[in-house]
Amino acid sequence: MAYQHFIYLYLWVAPHVLLIAVAALMLRRGLHKDFPIFFSYLIFEFLQFCLLFTMYVRDATASSYVTVDLIGRACGIALRFGILQEMFESPLAHSVQLRGAMARTLKWVTVFLVLLASLFIGSIYSSSLGHRLLGAYLTTEALNIAQCALLALVFVWHRFLGLRMSPFVFGIALGMALVSSLEPVIHAWKDSLFVHDSRAPDYLQMTAFHCAVLIWLYFAQAREKIEADGQAASLLQTREWAADLGRIIHL
Repeated sequence: MAYQHFIYLYLWVAPHVLLIAVAALMLRRGLHKDFPIFFSYLIFEFLQFCLLFTMYVRDATASSYVTVDLIGRACGIALRFGILQEMFESPLAHSVQLRGAMARTLKWVTVFLVLLASLFIGSIYSSSLGHRLLGAYLTTEALNIAQCALLALVFVWHRFLGLRMSPFVFGIALGMALVSSLEPVIHAWKDSLFVHDSRAPDYLQMTAFHCAVLIWLYFAQAREKIEADGQAASLLQTREWAADLGRIIHL
């Protein structure tokens, strides 16, 4: 039991500590200016962890802990939608008009995907869940599924523009896909009648988040190594971006 408790604490503490390393790399490379919402998400997740861990150590009541956790999850989902917008707008950094058009289009696409996911989840679970549970489950899982669909569209969007996705954007998308795609499965697993006393879903969820943070850390470092190449490589990248920008303007 002591060994399992240690593993549980490690999977909870370690990834949140590594978030600070990712944030530090972003500050070092100036990436926080290009992805301010993702940077804010890293800080928010760390501060939320500090609050929840303090409540855990001080044996706070279950109701207060759950309330803080639910508020944090809701804020995290909202921030992830902002991160998705940053990834869609990253190829259009030099065009204010195109960024505005992309933001408006993304809002309508997001609303459509959330409604579609809500209908899908409602049709499956309406007969097996209570009305109160269905409302909470429907909202959370619809948003998670919509985010998964938007993450897939990020890759399609870069492909459509004919632009190569930057390493850091690819890392952000890969990590978010790992977390968002597993959350519906994990929530469904937790609601199962067979695992109410099992911590297996929590272990899986924390492991997925740990892997996501390691992915972000790796690609932040990979971005640093790429940008540290010689002047010839930098000049080649500059010319390629200039050509890509010319193609975007003529779309």
